[in-house]
Amino acid sequence: MSRPNSVSPRPSGSGSTTGGPSTASSSSSCSGGGRAKGLKDIRIDEEVKIAVNISLERFRYGDQREMDFPSSLTSTERAFIHRLSQSLGLISKSKG
Repeated sequence: MSRPNSVSPRPSGSGSTTGGPSTASSSSSCSGGGRAKGLKDIRIDEEVKIAVNISLERFRYGDQREMDFPSSLTSTERAFIHRLSQSLGLISKSKG
């Protein structure tokens, strides 16, 4: 995950990063009003949904410019991260 210079961070703690294939960055407009279409269609454990949501919110309001997720995530979990990132006004991409 990376954050462009036009987004000013809010102090509310910082999330830790771990190496992995999914990354996201914040765009200059962080709407975050609703959830992306199809989020409810992705079936993953509730614990994973909660952990990803907390991590993305910490990133969104923290001062980090980039965030990586573990490579051990399944393709379904990565799809959830990409869609949730989009709904929060973040830009995500996969590596590797």
